[in-house]
Amino acid sequence: MGNLFKIFVYSIVFTVVIMGILHITTGLCFLCVETVIGPVFLSLLIFNVCSLSLFFKLFVTSLNNKKNNQELLNLKSASKYRREFFGNVSHELKTPIFNIQGYVETLIDGALYDKNVNIKYLKRTIKSVDRLIYIINDLESISQLESDELKLNITEWHLGSLISEIIDQFEIKSKKKSMQIIHEDPTTDCMVIADKGKISQVITNLISNAIKYGRHRGFIKVSCHQSKDECWVFVKDNGIGIAQKNIQRLFERFYRVDTSRSREQGGTGLGLAIVKHILEAHNQRIRVKSSVKKGTEFVFSLCSVNSRK
Repeated sequence: MGNLFKIFVYSIVFTVVIMGILHITTGLCFLCVETVIGPVFLSLLIFNVCSLSLFFKLFVTSLNNKKNNQELLNLKSASKYRREFFGNVSHELKTPIFNIQGYVETLIDGALYDKNVNIKYLKRTIKSVDRLIYIINDLESISQLESDELKLNITEWHLGSLISEIIDQFEIKSKKKSMQIIHEDPTTDCMVIADKGKISQVITNLISNAIKYGRHRGFIKVSCHQSKDECWVFVKDNGIGIAQKNIQRLFERFYRVDTSRSREQGGTGLGLAIVKHILEAHNQRIRVKSSVKKGTEFVFSLCSVNSRK
């Protein structure tokens, strides 16, 4: 396209130069003006019109090719994403299913009557069943959120009270890692408009992740910044942090920054994807800032009651 445009410009310049030369050479002979300049001008004019037509035709063709190439890239990307998704779903479901199969077969083969292991294997079987149910429930939530089938129960409620309730639920879990969860109560003293149950799920997931990947004897700080129409909720920790190259994919389904560590800590790998979809269903957004070995901060917005006034 660049070379074609140059040829077109050069043809225009060439036409002007030729016409100038002809004008100078025929200026002494008035009779030559019509007989020489006229046909030459007409020929050059036709040439330039054809060049212009060809240029625009190729220009449009180039745009269509770029559009087709972009659509092809999008299809390839979507295909790759589907393969990764189904591969991840298969892996996540396969682990608890194989565990259940192994324990049940062992019990059938005689361990059921062995008092030393039967209860232990049954408990492990139940644990694997619970994990299977947990994965299926998360997949169902994702499906509902993406298909807009989920109906939000929008009400007015106090943000600080909900945060306090959620932090209380993590008291035992945080003590196991000697972690401190700091709730800056005055900053969260605001009324918001949202689905309380779904936002509870968002905050629970963010605090749970902060505990999983936080430092021993570390801290988690929950605070809020209020503007006229919005409340910005901050969940900050001083944990292991996330590399910049991983942040862009952080909210993808089943994406794990550290696969081995994530599975060791538990979870389905769907939590942050659900968080993002819940907030998008509220027409709100979430951001993340992180530095390796320094910690991570999640920030999301909620609609303030003040926005209705």
